[in-house]
Amino acid sequence: MNQAIVDYGLNKFVPFGIVGFLLFYNFGYETWEPFVIMALTIFIDRFSFKTGYAVCFCEQNGIDIDTPPKK
Repeated sequence: MNQAIVDYGLNKFVPFGIVGFLLFYNFGYETWEPFVIMALTIFIDRFSFKTGYAVCFCEQNGIDIDTPPKK
């Protein structure tokens, strides 16, 4: 159980730390680019699971996502 917690923590938070370090090391704090890139990275991380969950739900229930529903 402890190994799973450590693995989750490393996989969830270390990439943000590495990306943030590289961005601010190369661009500095005076420019706006690192802040925008970090915000978009957090946005992608936050909503990518929900998109994958929705697609999985549709496939499990036989909903075809390529064709729109008929009215």
